[in-house]
Amino acid sequence: MSNLEFRQIQLNLNAAVGPLNDVRRMRIMDAVGEGFNPQPVPIAGAIALVNPLSREALFLNENQLQYTCDGMPAQFSPSRVESLLAAVRDTLLLEDRFPMVLQVIAHIDANGSAFERTVEAFTPIPPTTLRGYFPGLRGLGLRITFEETPYICDLRIEPLFSDPAFFFVQFNAGSQQTAQSLAAILDDTTHWLNRLQGEMNDVIQEILGA
Repeated sequence: MSNLEFRQIQLNLNAAVGPLNDVRRMRIMDAVGEGFNPQPVPIAGAIALVNPLSREALFLNENQLQYTCDGMPAQFSPSRVESLLAAVRDTLLLEDRFPMVLQVIAHIDANGSAFERTVEAFTPIPPTTLRGYFPGLRGLGLRITFEETPYICDLRIEPLFSDPAFFFVQFNAGSQQTAQSLAAILDDTTHWLNRLQGEMNDVIQEILGA
């Protein structure tokens, strides 16, 4: 079985951004530099900037600052992200203290049917018995929640229903009750990403019977 591969990495910072008038929007666009283009959003008072070449996006509203990158695999550069978010922070005169939520979406090649493998791996009930209980069963999901202060973490593994040749993995780590500097947040984000591709990947492989 293949190792975990990142598809999307998203960093959400709770921030007292305040109203985003036209002047503040222009200053934000100047701060992040060329390559980011404004996109329409269905949320009043929000701004979305997308860089199609680097596959990055920034989203802001009155209470949130969000960075997203995606790709196959997603390329996350802590120094790049810190530079972008620091530019926005300084432009908006925000305090350098943020509660944050990290969300990571990843895929794992199932080397077969992820539907079948989850039915075999995620419960001690024999697959034939389980299918008797649930006719038309397609697959199972596993959710693991744990706490590592200041983070509440959530790891989910299930078949990728749009393509059952892959497992879908989602990991969230939130420090909603603890505000940290941007530098500390990026250090912790790097730590979690390394763990996901290291020891946590090994645990996932063991759970899936690789």
